[in-house]
Amino acid sequence: MTDSTPVAATDGPPESTRAARPTAAATPSSLAAVVAANFTNALPYILVPVLYILSLVFIPGYFSKASVISLLILASLLGLSSLGQTMTIVAGGIDLSIPAVIGLSDIIVTQLYNDGWALPVIFLAIAALAILIGTINAVASVLLRVHSLITTFGMSLIVSGVALEWSNGAVTGLVPGWLTSSVSVIGKTGPIPVPAIIFVWAAGSVLAVWFMNRTRLGRETYALGANAVAARLATVRSTWVQVVVFSVSALCAAMVGIFLAGYSGIPDPTVGEPYFFQTITAVVIGGTSLLGGRGGYLRTVLGALIVAELTTLLVGVGFNASFQELALGILVILLTSSYGRELKVAAKI
Repeated sequence: MTDSTPVAATDGPPESTRAARPTAAATPSSLAAVVAANFTNALPYILVPVLYILSLVFIPGYFSKASVISLLILASLLGLSSLGQTMTIVAGGIDLSIPAVIGLSDIIVTQLYNDGWALPVIFLAIAALAILIGTINAVASVLLRVHSLITTFGMSLIVSGVALEWSNGAVTGLVPGWLTSSVSVIGKTGPIPVPAIIFVWAAGSVLAVWFMNRTRLGRETYALGANAVAARLATVRSTWVQVVVFSVSALCAAMVGIFLAGYSGIPDPTVGEPYFFQTITAVVIGGTSLLGGRGGYLRTVLGALIVAELTTLLVGVGFNASFQELALGILVILLTSSYGRELKVAAKI
């Protein structure tokens, strides 16, 4: 009878094997590979200041406080919507329902506040609905045994239909003044002349990085994305992990919808459409693998900054939306092909 106890995966061969194997001398080719891999890992960190310097050169007055805050607002909206997307991708999935949840949240805030509902009640209702959407996305993927690409796309259609029916062509709505100020270039957070969304993104970033790197659930998220079968054999709570990451994704999307409602002040069920691919773009440009199990939210923060900076630069020099998409597509292809040349784990040992 064979022993069926699962063996924990390691990054390299057993200690006895390592001891018996002679140490290979470093060769010029291996050194070049290491240098290339380190440079690839550093690319997002290099692109952020490079793109900002290019903007300073080509856009007059870009160094002003208003320009910097405007850039950070754009990056914050994208960064918050990409927070949950990062977690779902690291777990081996993807969430295509983010734009629809953003639009529904925008509709709920503007319509219910216009009808006289109290804001705490509105926010609790949105949070509960977001958790319900995320849970359905996760459970449907598990029960139907299909990739989340399918279930979240179906959920996107359902939520979009609900948002369109709810709005019913309405073009007027109402949001509180502080919510508008929270996403305004001239907005303040208490005595600090910086809009609240930037602080929310900063706090969310710290929490996301801590969660993914310091908690058991965060480590299980990486394990599930790296190898779902091995993770289950190692008693990783795979269903619970998916419920959490998809619920967080929906909650982040709902939060962005609330902020966008403050930004426009009107109900718009299509307000989240630009984030359909932008969230994935920010995650991929940052260096998180779409195959799961590798990357993290700190890299997505850099990806969101890169997308916001590149978009601002192209708009500032006069390029239209079509060229912006072209440039982003080229950047995604170049960076992902570069990330694909990183040293494999075995080559680092």
